[in-house]
Amino acid sequence: MSSQETGGRLAWFWNRLRCMTPSEVLHRAIYAGRSKGERMLGLGNLRAEPTEALRAGACWVRPPLAEAAVEASDYISEAQAIAHGSVRLFASHRFDVGSPPQWHRCPLTGVQAPALPAHSISITNRALVGDIKYIWELNRHLHWVVLAQAWALSSNAAHLRTLEEQLRSWLDQCPYGLGPNWTSSLEYALRLLNWSAVWQLIGGPESPLFEGAEGQALRQRWLDSINLHVHAITKHFSRHSSANNHLVGELAGIFVAAQTWPLWASFEALAKRVRRELEREVLLQVAPDGVLREQAFEYATFTFDFFLAVERAAAAAGQPMSLAYLARLKSMCEFIAAVTTVKGAVPQVGDADGAEAFRLDPRPGRDCFAAMQQKGAALFGQTAWLPLEALRRDDVAWLDFENVAARPKNQIDSASTRKMDFAEGGYFLFGSDLGGPSEILGLVDAGPLGYLGIAAHGHADALQVWLAVAGVPVLIDPGTYSYWADKEWRDYFRGTSAHNTVRVAGLDQSVSGGRFMWTRKAQIGNPRTVTRTPDGGFHICASHDGYMRLASRFTHSREVKFVPAQDNALAVIDEVAGARPETIELFWHLSPDWVIKPQSATSMMLTHGSLDLCLQMSVSASATGQLEVIEGQVSPPLAWCSSEYGEKKLCTVVRWAGWAEQVRIETQFSIFSAPKS
Repeated sequence: MSSQETGGRLAWFWNRLRCMTPSEVLHRAIYAGRSKGERMLGLGNLRAEPTEALRAGACWVRPPLAEAAVEASDYISEAQAIAHGSVRLFASHRFDVGSPPQWHRCPLTGVQAPALPAHSISITNRALVGDIKYIWELNRHLHWVVLAQAWALSSNAAHLRTLEEQLRSWLDQCPYGLGPNWTSSLEYALRLLNWSAVWQLIGGPESPLFEGAEGQALRQRWLDSINLHVHAITKHFSRHSSANNHLVGELAGIFVAAQTWPLWASFEALAKRVRRELEREVLLQVAPDGVLREQAFEYATFTFDFFLAVERAAAAAGQPMSLAYLARLKSMCEFIAAVTTVKGAVPQVGDADGAEAFRLDPRPGRDCFAAMQQKGAALFGQTAWLPLEALRRDDVAWLDFENVAARPKNQIDSASTRKMDFAEGGYFLFGSDLGGPSEILGLVDAGPLGYLGIAAHGHADALQVWLAVAGVPVLIDPGTYSYWADKEWRDYFRGTSAHNTVRVAGLDQSVSGGRFMWTRKAQIGNPRTVTRTPDGGFHICASHDGYMRLASRFTHSREVKFVPAQDNALAVIDEVAGARPETIELFWHLSPDWVIKPQSATSMMLTHGSLDLCLQMSVSASATGQLEVIEGQVSPPLAWCSSEYGEKKLCTVVRWAGWAEQVRIETQFSIFSAPKS
């Protein structure tokens, strides 16, 4: 985050300190002192270890066994675009980055970051580095994989030459420790994962890329950089309140590197150490019910790929991960399958930045949730997880699942019944005709804000409701938009007014201390009462304490009832009470796919094709307020949504706003015409 945006550098450090335990404060003080001392004495620079033996490692990525499994032209055309300097970043955005690229130049802003020692670069200074996320995304080298894939499919040396040109230019422009690409150890790990895939696909140490004296010299330069990447991560592990997906990625990068390049004894020792940590972290960061504790659904797909790369590399090396590790991966897939509609939509809960640990499918608009389900289905043999079976499965085609049979799959519960209650993670589903054409699927968020002290990727969305009809989202979570755009937009998309819940006094339920930090977290009260009936009826009562910090000591309780037998009626009852009057707002964010037709001062019809849904609101007589429909308000931001990182568009918000000490608001949703089975 930018210190200037939150009242100064000291204010940010104070907020960060408040999120730390005493042991973390001590850890960071020792780390900072040691790092500064090493720099002063010139001891901080790593040197690459001599290569001990040149031999092939375990292969967890390989060309498709069946030629028809992928469409070669997609890979070849993408490789040709890369050769001309056009690279896809995130889901669909293309940028002209040059040929070869300027690796320190921000593709979004054009700002050329300095080749200074990494520790001296302020990555939040847009004037200095542009948008650091776009620099990092380019330098993860996801696009190098498609160059290797195109060569593996066509044997066209032109693709190998493009790869060689980019590799040489990167090694020239990005020596160890200099520039923005050495400012995050997670970025080192992501490069290692993609370099591992490239190495395997071009033929390992005997690749044609390394023919002749110049080729061998290039291979040695690359291996030296790989060695430095691994040992640099060990000096900068994300620990304590930062030990979220970053730590998983760092551990995965080291483990996969050790299996891919078994050329140093130090790698073997590190692999044993990080394997133990990975076995522990999968149990810490993923709840038994499969919910990623960061409370960010898209990040679950990102973290799953780290865990999967480790699992595939370990299996390829003949040392599979434990059954407990595999079972937790399976539960992650079951959760994502449960929250996926019949048409493949998934709630955008928590942060989402389009991140991919590695990219094996070159096509734009990749659906990370479908890709996760496809890989999970291949690993665990669960075809029920594939509602989009007709989609091509490029990710699976390039991963080696041939050795799955060697794993005792029967020791992992293979039941695939759809769960509806995820109490550990805090999500409760309701609906009818699940998996059918008239499917109704809803979600109530009654879980924690996020993971560890800073809850970096959580949103202030306690008790929000999400709803889809016939597979089409109606009540949406607006997403993320951007981490590094103007702070006002970052605050909006992660704040309470961007979610289907109640806000009091114009304040978020939780208190932000920075772009990736919450200093006070709303807690869901216990008990959360959940009841279900045999016909699919659902009832939950829950509350949170987010506004007890106010002098007016407000509480917010929410009751959600779903009755399939009564026009699939959904009732959401909010009770808000405090010691003195405050502004109270209730927000309903509607997907841009639906058309709103007001019927009266308190009701409206929502239509989408043949689908009709009625929204009707009643408010206790003690409160004075107004129901209004808002679209694309700019100052302050309201009624915006984002389906891809870096993009935002208008949506519609139905907002009730009033001034009261106590209010009861009941919102009724009735679905009149969903498609029939």
